[in-house]
Amino acid sequence: MKTIQELAQTTQSDVRGTSFTAYALSPVEFLKEIVDAAQKRLYFAQFAYTSTAPEGTKDVVIPKRSIFLGQSGVSYDVSEPTSSDITWTTLNNLDGVTFTPAIVLSGIAIANQAIHTNALDLINQAKEELTYAIGDKVDYAVAQAINNATAAVYNANPALQTRGAQIIYGGDATGDATLATGDTLTTDMISNAKMRLMSATCRAWASGVEYDLSTTYAGKNSWMPTPEPIVLFISPEQENVLLKDSQFVNASEYGNNEVVMNGEIGKYIGVKVVVTNNVETTDAGGTPGWTRMAGDSGTVTPKVHRCVLIKANKAIGLVYGRKPELKVFPINERDQTGLTLVASYQAKAIYDDAIVWIDVSDS
Repeated sequence: MKTIQELAQTTQSDVRGTSFTAYALSPVEFLKEIVDAAQKRLYFAQFAYTSTAPEGTKDVVIPKRSIFLGQSGVSYDVSEPTSSDITWTTLNNLDGVTFTPAIVLSGIAIANQAIHTNALDLINQAKEELTYAIGDKVDYAVAQAINNATAAVYNANPALQTRGAQIIYGGDATGDATLATGDTLTTDMISNAKMRLMSATCRAWASGVEYDLSTTYAGKNSWMPTPEPIVLFISPEQENVLLKDSQFVNASEYGNNEVVMNGEIGKYIGVKVVVTNNVETTDAGGTPGWTRMAGDSGTVTPKVHRCVLIKANKAIGLVYGRKPELKVFPINERDQTGLTLVASYQAKAIYDDAIVWIDVSDS
């Protein structure tokens, strides 16, 4: 059975703040507002294909066309058939991705004495904490799903090659383990990543070498920037690098008549650039937990971020079993007020080849 684990119960001493000295005839006014700590910006989820499982449903399957057959995948007869039939083409490119939303639960219990003796609206503060936390958790789940997608695979035998997510590295690195200080994000890398997303040729690394895969066996979808945009997610560290690059600043488009998405700092060569703290990172000397290309193993030397370029609404899916539900209720036997937040969801890659990873050092 799923239960809500109360890691702590909020009492008067937990919320009264820092002590200070006051005098009986020196009035003190407490402002009934709170200055929020800096909140991380949440932006991955807005570019995911989102759906909700109907009540009574455990799994949701999102159908997809793995790749269009195209001119080489459809058989053509070049003369009108007389004694023979038209050559039939097998329709074998339809598939589906199964999502199984998993439940998450959280809760805050506040002593009623604390509520009645505090200058702040503790119930409202608790609501904000829980709703922000679940938004952050879902957004990071989408980021992780992007970074845990299936990578493209090279094999000397073209029939064993498979399309998937592609990757480029900062500087002259050929893997995360060879990234060095100075292998930062550049405008050329953005252009190279966009080319990989739009190209029908998939590329994969093996033992430090990048190969073009067979278009016959591992040809990829050609993801154009319309109607859904191509989006680049970067961290504030990579934003700092780009804003010092005159080529990016001079060529970026800001505002105009387009809808500007949450976190978007501009549009460069047709790519929406979004800044978020949920871009995954690995500290110096750490081992990345994301999907890595064949032959790349071991720790990283500098601190590394994995920026990602995706085709919006195609690369990643987010399915809710239950959208976040917040409830407030009395706990009479403890003279407390409880708040619970329940949700169930799963984020998962839909089209792996609609993802390009960009691994770079911060400085």
